[in-house]
Amino acid sequence: MSSDTTRPDATFGPVSGDDMAEWCAALRDDNAIHLSRAAAAAAGFGPNRVNPGPANLAYVLSAAMARDPQAEFARITARFLGNVFEGDMLSIRLADEAAELRATTRDATVLAVQLTRKERP
Repeated sequence: MSSDTTRPDATFGPVSGDDMAEWCAALRDDNAIHLSRAAAAAAGFGPNRVNPGPANLAYVLSAAMARDPQAEFARITARFLGNVFEGDMLSIRLADEAAELRATTRDATVLAVQLTRKERP
């Protein structure tokens, strides 16, 4: 990752239940841990809803595309290392072929992404 650890390339949040409901609708994901605090707690996640994983990846890809709108990726590899919860503040750090999503409210890396760019002519 970047040697500048003091400033993220992008931030987002706090992640809201309304955000999660919109993502669930778009993804056709009816998993109750994304929509109900009671279901998240019953599943062992604590008192806040859990953000859908594809939404977390989308935050990173959006930041990468905002940084370089002409970027084309040949391959995207994501390692989901943790969860994003309702209320989390997020930061995204970008490097040439890597990115990291952190839940800054908990000081936790939740997603590591390798971005393999297509060769430009």
